[in-house]
Amino acid sequence: MTNKIDQNKHFFLRGNNKVGILLLHGWTSPPDELFGLAEYLNSFGYSVSAPLLLGHGTRPEDLEHVTWKDWLTQSREELEKLKKHCEKIFVGGISMGGNLALLISDDESVAGVFTMGAAMRYKVHPLVKISLFFMGLTKKYRNKYYPPWTRKQMGNRKVYLRYPIESAKEVVRLSDATRKFLPRVTKPVLVMQSTTDHMVSKRSPRMIADGVKSKIKEIFWIENVYHVFVGEKKVWEKIGEFVKNSSNIQT
Repeated sequence: MTNKIDQNKHFFLRGNNKVGILLLHGWTSPPDELFGLAEYLNSFGYSVSAPLLLGHGTRPEDLEHVTWKDWLTQSREELEKLKKHCEKIFVGGISMGGNLALLISDDESVAGVFTMGAAMRYKVHPLVKISLFFMGLTKKYRNKYYPPWTRKQMGNRKVYLRYPIESAKEVVRLSDATRKFLPRVTKPVLVMQSTTDHMVSKRSPRMIADGVKSKIKEIFWIENVYHVFVGEKKVWEKIGEFVKNSSNIQT
């Protein structure tokens, strides 16, 4: 496969061993943000799959009527597809994708899970719920807002700049469902988050680490970066180290 992909579609990099990695993108974002990480992991012989989640990569209107359970079902289906090529699979994702990775980690094929900015709670979590409720009474869509300091760090991300308010509610519901699911997570876990994340509560990594039943778990903070930090080389290296060290662990 060449290094050119369609940013709006699923991509798959075939490896030469029996280890696979399922990468799940974040809300309103396309899979191409994961391509650099995918190439890095594929260089070690791992097969890497990054699906396009429902409602993404087209237009914001396609997020309407898509629930977090739809994304979860799709994630499980993609895991089943990857099983055809691999015996042992690691699941990970950005933000919402990290939540989905935790929720499918109970599959027997999963050897470990890693998250990048997954939210167990958002900043002022109760207020977020109340705000979305009242906004939904008067409007259907909202434009995204980014604090001025984040705009330079974001780069040219190909995200939806507006979103259905009902879809934002689904992401919050996914966060709540993941938090309740944590005691069922038993596989090795690597939790990563930015020290300057403007969206996710700094409590989230500790909530994951304390909530899971995994014997092996680690929190890795990324200094002074934006909420989405998947382009950081040190993040690639940390994930690569995690996969290598966890591949031989009986789960």
